[in-house]
Amino acid sequence: MERKCGKCKTEEGIVWTTDGARCEDCFCVVTMHSVKTILSRNKLAMFKSRICVSSNPPSTSSAALMAVLDECLKPGPKRKASRMSFEVIVLHVRLPMELFGSGEKGKESMESLAKLYGFQFQEVQLEESIVTSLKAIRDLDDRIDLVQGAVRSSLIQKTKAMECSVLLVSPNATDLAVDVMAKTIKGRGGAIPDEVDKYAVSTEFFNSPDSSLTRIAEKFVLQLQEMQPSTSTTVLRTAAKLRKNEAAMLCPACASRDVLIGRGADRVGRSRGSEDTHPLCAVCTEKDMNMSGETVVDLARAFCR
Repeated sequence: MERKCGKCKTEEGIVWTTDGARCEDCFCVVTMHSVKTILSRNKLAMFKSRICVSSNPPSTSSAALMAVLDECLKPGPKRKASRMSFEVIVLHVRLPMELFGSGEKGKESMESLAKLYGFQFQEVQLEESIVTSLKAIRDLDDRIDLVQGAVRSSLIQKTKAMECSVLLVSPNATDLAVDVMAKTIKGRGGAIPDEVDKYAVSTEFFNSPDSSLTRIAEKFVLQLQEMQPSTSTTVLRTAAKLRKNEAAMLCPACASRDVLIGRGADRVGRSRGSEDTHPLCAVCTEKDMNMSGETVVDLARAFCR
């Protein structure tokens, strides 16, 4: 059954949004208007400011984000100059293949796109000690979470070092829905109010056939979305309604996640400046690793912030 565009009412709708089906032209117009409004209203792209863009993982979403920013800088049909003026710096964290990285091919594809749009491109390196520690983790789900934290921390540190005003990431609605479902499956839903309501963090930093809970969640969401196109938006709207318990105890290692309560809270650590011991959060909790508890806490302090 052919579905008409809800905006122009003439062309076939090929993109499903929260407002219904849209044709390609109407979708692009609405998207550009929304992006410009968000950047201006939230003062994310001030005049002559510097903006960092994450190209991790190298994907169509990353390419689309760069294309949208390039379009924002172009002058309109009746203007000689664009109303927006900011510098874009593309950051890329290259990971070894064993850490779900895309290798040299992913770096080259993002670098060529940045050059096409006239953006500055910089590669960010992980510390060798962190890479070595990550390779020692046997559990696939734990490794995914810790790699995510390492990449995120490296990007934030680089953004601050370059005195950029904002760091933009590129997960789409499906990526965020998979992230919500994966964290719920892993029993780590306590982080959802922070990671969906306050900022968007994608955990898809790899393209691997290995079986993991994240892959299972991704397959589930994609199959369900074929039958019900509004699956991703429904998951995100539901997750955004969750509120964090302000009285919850924070992990003493990373100081950013709620601790485990009850079963599974068998790992403990000390808060900085305190001799009291408290349970660790799920990310900092050792699970089937050939690592000591001190190493887990050191890893958490390194990049789980």
